[in-house]
Amino acid sequence: MKVEREISLIAILTILSWGCLRDAAGPTARSAFSPPRAALLASATGPTFTTIDFPGGFATLAADINKTGQIVGRYSGISGLVHGFLLSGTTFTSITVPPGALWTRAIAINDGGDIVGDYSLTDARGDKNVHGFLLRGGTFLSFDFPGAAGTVAEGIDANDDIVGFYTDNVGNNTGTGANNRHGFLLRSGAFTAIDFPGAGSTEAWRINSNGEVLGRYLSTTDSKWHLYRLRSGSFTAIADFPAATQTAPDGYSHVGGLNTQGDVTSDYCSSTPCQKVDAGVRGFLLSASTYTTVDPPGAMGSLAFGINDDGDIVGAYIDANGGIHGYLRTP
Repeated sequence: MKVEREISLIAILTILSWGCLRDAAGPTARSAFSPPRAALLASATGPTFTTIDFPGGFATLAADINKTGQIVGRYSGISGLVHGFLLSGTTFTSITVPPGALWTRAIAINDGGDIVGDYSLTDARGDKNVHGFLLRGGTFLSFDFPGAAGTVAEGIDANDDIVGFYTDNVGNNTGTGANNRHGFLLRSGAFTAIDFPGAGSTEAWRINSNGEVLGRYLSTTDSKWHLYRLRSGSFTAIADFPAATQTAPDGYSHVGGLNTQGDVTSDYCSSTPCQKVDAGVRGFLLSASTYTTVDPPGAMGSLAFGINDDGDIVGAYIDANGGIHGYLRTP
């Protein structure tokens, strides 16, 4: 089935040039990929897991990784506010854009180092007045899907095509408080809406170099989320993780991963209710029609957010003390 509707409008509503890679609490860059918490979690055989913690921060989540190994994500600062980060080599750089933002999340990075994510100037909870952004070479661009209540950018390819989702104003207009989500593609300044046929809500997460889009949709039949692929305007539903209560459940800063080979990362829950990050939630890799659980050793729960063409996976896990950490999994 084809994408249901297309909107061609001027996309970029706000363009700000600003030296925007900065640490709100001090220096721009902090060197050390190996602070005390960045320990190797390795088994004798198989993949190696490395913990990622932003120095001096807490609740670190690693959201995406490109072919050169650059990683983006988010962390909470000492004040409790959320900031994005870039990890390049062994150096962390905090990302807070634009000036005055209450929070910033860096969600995706392409092979050229361009970063997309979202921020809010007015809503500390992040539910309203959310805007997408593109950060390229120190230049910050803010954008919103026309007429949307909120816009989240979640994926970017080598051509700077951006995918994400926006929240409509249906709930605001009807007084129900329930706004629906719709995926979008932003290409050359024109938005195209993406809605999985018959779904209650749709999100577009990632776009690879083949133009394939990964996302999830909310089924009106079982009221659960499921994954989909979009190729050349045609949707394909992805089979759920075997025996899972729900695949890609609504949860903690949710996004999945897609690389050029078509490998997919996301997570599933094995019990109800599906909580944010607990013992019932685990990350997974779907490669060549085979599912594999992605779970750092000793983790109480895990999420798999991003994957590059080398098969390196990034995500987050919760430890036995309730702390949340990012991780890098290398094959």
